[in-house]
Amino acid sequence: MKTPITRRIFFWTLTISYFITTAAVLFFVFGYKHDFSSKIFIHTGSISIAPNPQKNINILINDKKPQSRLVNFINNSYYISGLHPRNYEITVQKNGFKPWKKEISVHSGVSTEFWNITLVRNKYEHMLYNLENIDQFFPAPKENIFAATRQLGKTLSIHVFDTENNTSTNTFLFPKKEFTKDVRENIEWAPNSKDLIIPLNTTETTKKDYAIAYTKNDLHILLSDHISLPMIHNVRWDPKDENTIYLISNTSLFRTEINPEEKTIILDSVANDVIAYDFTDDGIYLFTTDYRILYDHNVHGTNFKEITSFELPKNTRDVRLIAYDNHRFSIINDEERTLYLYNKGDKSIYIKKFDTNIIGAHFSDDGKKLLFYSPFEIFVYFARNWDAQPIRKENEMHSIIRFSQPLDNVHFAKDYEHVMYTVGNEIKMTELDYRGNRVTETIMQTSEKNNTLINKHKKNFLYFIESEKGHTRQLRSIKFPEKETFF
Repeated sequence: MKTPITRRIFFWTLTISYFITTAAVLFFVFGYKHDFSSKIFIHTGSISIAPNPQKNINILINDKKPQSRLVNFINNSYYISGLHPRNYEITVQKNGFKPWKKEISVHSGVSTEFWNITLVRNKYEHMLYNLENIDQFFPAPKENIFAATRQLGKTLSIHVFDTENNTSTNTFLFPKKEFTKDVRENIEWAPNSKDLIIPLNTTETTKKDYAIAYTKNDLHILLSDHISLPMIHNVRWDPKDENTIYLISNTSLFRTEINPEEKTIILDSVANDVIAYDFTDDGIYLFTTDYRILYDHNVHGTNFKEITSFELPKNTRDVRLIAYDNHRFSIINDEERTLYLYNKGDKSIYIKKFDTNIIGAHFSDDGKKLLFYSPFEIFVYFARNWDAQPIRKENEMHSIIRFSQPLDNVHFAKDYEHVMYTVGNEIKMTELDYRGNRVTETIMQTSEKNNTLINKHKKNFLYFIESEKGHTRQLRSIKFPEKETFF
């Protein structure tokens, strides 16, 4: 029979055990661990990892499997907790893929996050298309349509190709013409993905010309046969009207409706003293001979307003305007290979000049980043705060990678946290995440140096030209990145 003293001892023993157990559980829940070597409680940290692909991933911490690993199906990530605050080497593996490795730091009470890990396959299966003997290719706005160039002697042929059906739909022939040698000019597709502007040179005189080609009726015209203006350049489609083009003659900007069956073309003046222009979703932008940026939401140019001006060397004319909106745009002075940037950020207005031998630039789709590059180095400028880890602030500029060999085909990957490019005969990718070490991977090697590279994000296809195993410069593609998810 229990005495009152025995019952009291039993009660207080249970009570003390309850509080000790509760405290231990709470300490564990809030990320504390007891370090038996130092005999103190340590506030631990954690790691969140979102790799692509996502299934059957093996994660190692200092070459060992972690004691705990949770899968978060909501944001498709892996969560590893209970890590002592210090440096680790983390490895993400999957059979058939190259491992991703990075030196990282774990901090007390903080989850170190990696939301944009892309694994690269050891080898990719090529998809081959019935399009051979091509020199270059250019994508239409529609996902599966391309235009390819082919020079046979003094005749240029343009082939419109549908990769979904693996067939050529149109062929346009241009005797005594060749595709432009100006690497800054491309075939420009109309918004309807049916009509093309093709920059040309005459083979005998190298005189510049432009062709307008129509896939609907297989017709094409040469602007030189219809327009007698001098020094025509920067010929572009109206972003909304599929029958209208814009062009610059000397320093005058014109627009005109194009009808292949009409011999007469009537030009409407848009603005004078213009050396470059660009379209965005919110209107038209001009760069003038006195180096001002003008903007009008109406692409007809009825009410231009000045946004800002730049200081360029006197008589500079060879420039490009790259606009995102009326808060973000840049100018490339191709005469000096200099980049000028205007960024009206959330905290201030920044006007920058980068004297780094710049040959190309473009904004990310969300306008938060500007990718620009020299023949040997790639940079990214942050126009807005980037709040996902690693956090980067507006007006930060990062050098991403540098090579001793020339770079080409530089562009953002699908997640805008990697850049893709070619070096020699290699297609490469480098992450923007500067923590520890920037991971660079070779996606594949081709037989072509500085291969044309087109990444179609919607269906995750990477297109390129290959000429191995007896094939002659054939259009091919691989699936990249992977589309695999947990479900």
